[in-house]
Amino acid sequence: MTHSFHQPSVYITFDVECSMGGAWSNESLKPVSPARGIWGEYGDQRLGIPLIVDILNDYGLAATFFVDAFTDDQGYDGQTEPVCQYLLDRGQDVQLHIHPNKKHYGMKMRGEPYPMEDNFAGLSADQQLALLQEGTERMTQWTGLRPAAFRAGNMGASEQTLKQLAKVGIRVDSSYTFGSRFCRFEHTDPFNGSKWYDDVLELALSGFYQPKIPPLRPTKKVDPVGVSFGECRDAISAICGAGADAVLILHSFSLFKWRNSQFDGGRINRIVKRRFRETCRWLAEHAAKYPCQTFKEVAAAVDAGIYQAREVPPCHLGRPIRALIRKGVQGWNNVYWT
Repeated sequence: MTHSFHQPSVYITFDVECSMGGAWSNESLKPVSPARGIWGEYGDQRLGIPLIVDILNDYGLAATFFVDAFTDDQGYDGQTEPVCQYLLDRGQDVQLHIHPNKKHYGMKMRGEPYPMEDNFAGLSADQQLALLQEGTERMTQWTGLRPAAFRAGNMGASEQTLKQLAKVGIRVDSSYTFGSRFCRFEHTDPFNGSKWYDDVLELALSGFYQPKIPPLRPTKKVDPVGVSFGECRDAISAICGAGADAVLILHSFSLFKWRNSQFDGGRINRIVKRRFRETCRWLAEHAAKYPCQTFKEVAAAVDAGIYQAREVPPCHLGRPIRALIRKGVQGWNNVYWT
């Protein structure tokens, strides 16, 4: 569904990728396979993108899936295109995601010189451009569409990354998030929403400030893995109420938990699944006030010249008891057997 851009919107996003699984430090290990890290296949269960898409479809929602273009270089040649086609066939949006260390791991396995760097901002401009060019070519081959939006792995981008994006014709990025040690945007005050960097629109991952009490961190992303449904709802309400777009982030493996770095013993993460389902239900019930859109739609609006960027200061969610309870629940839920 295409929505008007006359009011703030909500963007549900997923980073679709496979963990290195300890393979950098232990040569006896392999990176986690797409069967586990993306599909979440354990016996007859599919706890990754199939479960995610089922929940989205239950509420008539489309999300944007930022798919890592270099899973092939982890030793899984030909296994990314089926992921893209699965998502497109089910009405979801597929855009470009890159973790540089996936490419570098492939270089290592081929005996080529390689850098030890997983953040775009830690690479030279030429290295960033080469990755974006190759990633764009791969995604175009797999989907039949040139990617219109990008997200850097770890959100480790900078203004330099946006300059390279412009050179490959990508005008929308979603890497900025305040409070991240990996994000390297320099000349900006913390913000939610969107702002222009020359010809590239930065549509930030949304976050909020927590109450200033230990052991809470100062900031949190709007990610159902790490925050409650109530906090997701209140952050979206505050950001959109201030006039800006809200962006949620999860991963292809967010709805299940595992026993070790190789993703052995995957089982459903009931708490995160419930948070995600409740968020989707709430968004569907309030679609007129908080319309959900995809990055494909916002990129089309950018190209048509009808998207108006709006940045707002990060919101504060000031309910310390709720935050502390969630913190406790999170610690309990992080135990594999719970």
